Amino acid sequence: MAKRPNPRAIRSTRTYTIDEAAIAMNITTSTIRSWVKAGLPLMRSRRPYLILGDALQHFLQDRATQSRTPLKADQLYCLSCKAGRAPMGMMVDCIPQTPKTARLEGLCEACGGTCNRMISRARIADFAAIFDLALNEGRQA
Repeated sequence: MAKRPNPRAIRSTRTYTIDEAAIAMNITTSTIRSWVKAGLPLMRSRRPYLILGDALQHFLQDRATQSRTPLKADQLYCLSCKAGRAPMGMMVDCIPQTPKTARLEGLCEACGGTCNRMISRARIADFAAIFDLALNEGRQA
């Protein structure tokens, strides 16, 4: 099963049954049913109930927007606290991910768990001014 459903797998001009929508996005039908309970609109005039592709795309985009956590310039996202936190001693490792991105990794000052933040490699100098940054060029994720 997909970790995150891709709204681009849905055609906005089509209508889908619950089963068809689940197959198109490679998720279970129970996931679609839970989305209906959470507010995904259905066409209930007759059976089988239909879902407008456009409505499903907007529903997924709204959920993705709501789940984002804005971070301040001096924060990383703590995986344990599920919130933006400053790293211990403002010390972070900069780990290259792709040719254009890097990941800042540190320890949460509140719980001691791992904190991360994805950044553009072009902005490494900006974050080096905020954090005590250690570049790990040899380590690729």
